[in-house]
Amino acid sequence: MKTARLMGASVLVAVMALAAGACGSPGSPSGSSNNEASQVHNDAKANDTAKCRNTVKKPNAEKVTVWAWYPAFGKLVDHFNETHDDLQVCWTSADQSAKAYSRFNTTIKAKSGAPDVIQLEYAVMPQFASGVEKHLVDLSKFGVDKIRSNYTAGAWKDVQLGGSKGVYGVPVDVGPVVMYYRKDIFDKYQVKPPTTWDEYEQAGRELKQKGYAGHIGNWQPNGTLFNYAYYDQNGAKVFKYSANDPENVGININSDKVKKVVSFWQKLAKDDIVATDDTDTAEWNKKNVDGSYATIIHASWLVGYLNGVSGVQEGSQWQIAKAPVWDQSDPDVNCGGSGMAVTDQAKHTEAAAKVAMELFGDDAAQDIAVNDSGLYPTWTKKLSSAAFLDRQEPFFGNQKINKIIAPVAQGYKGYQFLPFQTYANDEQTKTLSAILRDGKNASTSLDSLQQTLSDYAKQQGFKVSQ
Repeated sequence: MKTARLMGASVLVAVMALAAGACGSPGSPSGSSNNEASQVHNDAKANDTAKCRNTVKKPNAEKVTVWAWYPAFGKLVDHFNETHDDLQVCWTSADQSAKAYSRFNTTIKAKSGAPDVIQLEYAVMPQFASGVEKHLVDLSKFGVDKIRSNYTAGAWKDVQLGGSKGVYGVPVDVGPVVMYYRKDIFDKYQVKPPTTWDEYEQAGRELKQKGYAGHIGNWQPNGTLFNYAYYDQNGAKVFKYSANDPENVGININSDKVKKVVSFWQKLAKDDIVATDDTDTAEWNKKNVDGSYATIIHASWLVGYLNGVSGVQEGSQWQIAKAPVWDQSDPDVNCGGSGMAVTDQAKHTEAAAKVAMELFGDDAAQDIAVNDSGLYPTWTKKLSSAAFLDRQEPFFGNQKINKIIAPVAQGYKGYQFLPFQTYANDEQTKTLSAILRDGKNASTSLDSLQQTLSDYAKQQGFKVSQ
């Protein structure tokens, strides 16, 4: 469970190519054009013979098929089915992100076989709802706006896909970015944990000067979503895309704000203040807990990973703090998260929309999501509840960590991804590797990356702005 959550951001890079093939260019669809009317279906009996992983509680009720890989999802499905007489969730696949997206892409090409409801990461959604090939249903026509106030503003923007009119999913979880740090290391060397990036650099140099053999942290060239979060925290709006304006994309990955962030990390890497290890490798997993890193700047779901991982250095003392900032007025960023979307192949679209909106839609469901699945909620009632905020985490010395993390989730403003995000991610990884490991000039390398992404977008038929 922990490993699956930890791998989400990097797995995404590999699987987006599969989704991109289903999208086509904005002016030339890869399949038949989908208009809003053709996305609405009304066959309440189509799933009567569907084979479910779960035991359907009320077999005479209408079934809605769902693909999802959340941990403890079966418990959540049982809760929904026990509390609904008109609909029953038929959980038909638990394939995780890469395999699920590949299968979904196959069903799009075949024009059959997709589930009614599917779990999708926010960064993937634009690739299934771009141009004229919208394979996700706009839920606004099914009353989704009535539940908008239940969710954080940033997560809601993530499922609006850059627009203000459509809603293409219901948020479930997010990954607020915070700083995990080794209190025992900072105490031993009498260095103050940093609150700004200038302090971070200074603390890293002090630790090194005082004999700490590790690094204050790690900058990962392949950590695509994390790197976007770093840029976002400095106010850089790298990508722009709206499902309401599908012919246009914005790309601004060579702005002064992005260059400042990358040059900062390049300087620290050159001086051996930070490591430049790729994420989601055995070596990276080991270094997270063996004392090699004094801090880990990461998403909230690292909590579950640290709680369950082996090899944690004996005597280590862990704490959580807000991530260092460039500007105290704009500190809250996110990495990862997903929601429930309705596909254009849903057999009874209105019923599927109800499942997407209500599956995580009560207190008991949110308790399962947080306590059993280990998800970080977008549900504002949960984020502000005393029980959630006051919960102590033994791994972190009984620190009330949600008092640190929850405000970041609440403060996150949303992010926009491209409908060809896989290509952008791959090219960014190549560029950052060359900058950090080969000493390439950060400014000119990012200028080249800007040109590469812009040229690619135009080749796909998009109009490009910065």
